[in-house]
Amino acid sequence: MASEILVVSQDDTNRACVLQILAEAGYQTRGASTFEEGKRLLATTTPDLLIADERLGDFNGLHLILRGRADHPDMVAIVTTGTRIKGLEIDARGLEIDCLVKPADARDWLQPVSQALATTAARRRTLQIAS
Repeated sequence: MASEILVVSQDDTNRACVLQILAEAGYQTRGASTFEEGKRLLATTTPDLLIADERLGDFNGLHLILRGRADHPDMVAIVTTGTRIKGLEIDARGLEIDCLVKPADARDWLQPVSQALATTAARRRTLQIAS
């Protein structure tokens, strides 16, 4: 079964490109343009990976990721920025969230997505052992 990925970005062009590249690579994809829309999708789906922009209007992508993990503890996540932000990187690392400057070429998403999904599999094995 293909991994499910939710991409939340206010940048319509970027979101569409990332969704297309990931779908072409065989992933099941969903997209949202706002924090609220992302929150609704997290309530009705079970993504393996959440990719969220650092800024989502009045909200922060880290907040959306933490909300998602409350319902999906084995979900992994990537928070994205346009430029490197040291404070965000530190916060993300402390929460076990990957922080990534958005690649210029959408195809460059495939490697970090693959690495993140490998982490999902490891988290699920750990949670099953703990149960």
